Amino acid sequence: MADHIQIGDVSPRVQYTADGVQTQFTYLFPIFEDADLEVYLDTSKQSSGYSTSGAGESGGGSVTFTVAPTNGQLVTLARRLSIQRTSDFQESGEFRSKVINDELDYLTASLQQVAEDQSRSPQMPVTESAAVNMDLPTPVADTTLVWNSAGDGFAIGPTVTEVSNAQTYANNAQASATASATSETNAAISATAAQTAAASNMYASNESKSADFSVAATDDGKQFLINTSAGNVTVTLPEGATATDGFRIALGKTTADNNAVIVNRTGTDTINGSTTWQFSSPHGQSVITLDATASPDTWFAAGLGVTAPVGVADLHENAKPYDIAFIAGFDDSMAAELITVQTYGELVMTRGGSFIGEAGYIDTASAGAAVIVDVEKNGTSIYTVAPQFAAAANTLTAGTLKTDGTEDFVSGDRITFKITQTGSSTAGSGLRFTIKGVLS
Repeated sequence: MADHIQIGDVSPRVQYTADGVQTQFTYLFPIFEDADLEVYLDTSKQSSGYSTSGAGESGGGSVTFTVAPTNGQLVTLARRLSIQRTSDFQESGEFRSKVINDELDYLTASLQQVAEDQSRSPQMPVTESAAVNMDLPTPVADTTLVWNSAGDGFAIGPTVTEVSNAQTYANNAQASATASATSETNAAISATAAQTAAASNMYASNESKSADFSVAATDDGKQFLINTSAGNVTVTLPEGATATDGFRIALGKTTADNNAVIVNRTGTDTINGSTTWQFSSPHGQSVITLDATASPDTWFAAGLGVTAPVGVADLHENAKPYDIAFIAGFDDSMAAELITVQTYGELVMTRGGSFIGEAGYIDTASAGAAVIVDVEKNGTSIYTVAPQFAAAANTLTAGTLKTDGTEDFVSGDRITFKITQTGSSTAGSGLRFTIKGVLS
């Protein structure tokens, strides 16, 4: 042992995660004797199966296990001193420096132990009000500990059973919500089935109409043949309370126009969740049934419900192309000739839309340099990177269109097609280019 242990500013506790192979684990804090060191594997304190070295050394020592701890086990080494005085100085007796140094070392190590224990204990922050009472209430079996209603101390809270019951109630509420959603889905399926059943027992009689009319509660099973050539025709349903559950009618347009058959409710009834429903498809048909078990009474309308002719906005992008073709490097008889740096085509747009890409082919590829083409809108290029035919290539490398609106066009915009660069040793000839667009 050294003459005097140096107690440094080091935590009297260290931990390792075992790998199943390592047997020796070091500690960097001093201990006075082997018994001062506690050894744990996970949470189990060990009393055998290891040896300790380094007692009395300022730099600590090591613990060596007879059998390596298993992989993943937490190895904890901690100094644990008995808080006691180890010396006593006599009146007018000998006063040796080693004795007082050893005593001060032991006191310092004890303080480090207390500080380590305190650092892992619940405590209020230094900025918290001194009015907070940290005393614990008298323990009550199977209860929780909570902050009191004033937030300045602890109190006994709900019992373990009450907490468990609350969780059970929450789980039951969630189950009820799920069951409710399932019931709504089943109701929708039932409504669809009711519509199908109604349609299979329709057309007990036909009645022709060409002007607004009301459906009577006695018209169950009737089909109304409606002529809308003179304009829209409004149909008013009977109030659900006056008709029987399952009441059904059919409405059919007998004309090819786009005028609408408008179906209105009476009272507080609903039609497909709304107050009105309509269809306007030429020769379209609708089947309408009543569910009087709901509140309010509910009408279901099934059939063609297009309310306006299909416009451009309803089309898929692939269904509204607006492509424009240009050529360069052809003479008046369309024989291929060398291209030059110049403008090869211009036009004025008649519609609005956007450019979305391009395609191109050159009969005779250039040599020495690429052929670069450009498209301008009102004098400004629509590209951030212009399309080009690489040297010796007949197919086009696509450009990068701008995304700031320059790539969009409206009626009256001027579009210009240019060659801005040709090959150096061979210019190239017979170039075809198409700018791809779609209508807006």
